[in-house]
This record gives sequence, C-alpha cells and structure tokens, in this order.
Amino acid sequence: MTVGGSLDLAKLSQQAAGGNAVADGFAKAVEFVVTPLLFGVGGYFLDRWLGTSPIFTVILFVWALTVTVGMAIRDYNAKMRVEEDRLMGRAPHMGTTE
Repeated sequence: MTVGGSLDLAKLSQQAAGGNAVADGFAKAVEFVVTPLLFGVGGYFLDRWLGTSPIFTVILFVWALTVTVGMAIRDYNAKMRVEEDRLMGRAPHMGTTE
C-alpha cells in the first residue's frame, strides 16, 4: 500500500470504506442536476396544465434543490461523525448507517 515509499492514505481510506470515491462523486453530481431539473420540468407542465405563470416551475425547482442540498449536508455530517469517531477511537453514534 505504498506509492514511492510513502503511505497512500487516500487509497487506504477508500478501501476501508469499501466505496469508489469517483463513482460516489459522479452520483452526487447527477443527483444535484437531475432531481431539481425533473421537478422543474414537472412544474412547467403543471403550470401549462393549470394556465398559471411559471410559479410551480420555480417553487418545485427551488424545493427540490433545497431538499437535495439538505440531504447532501445531512449525509456529509453523518459520514464526518463516523470518521471522527473512528479516528478518535470512540464508539459510533446511535442511528448511523455505517
């Protein structure tokens, strides 16, 4: 697990977590783009059907973006708590998924 005589901590951390950081990053990027886009498109068609101004487009887009960002922050905080507990040698918090 050494590269050029030094310890590759990023690779060890990735293997310990059992995940692929590139795939996880790509999945989050797609989630950040597709979810608000789908809700915005749904709002557009709802606006057309009801004959309203683009109010539903804006409301649904902003709501989906807010929820997506909130979920990302929640997931990040949970992962950081687990990592902090692991580094400090503490027992994991109750309710964590990892």
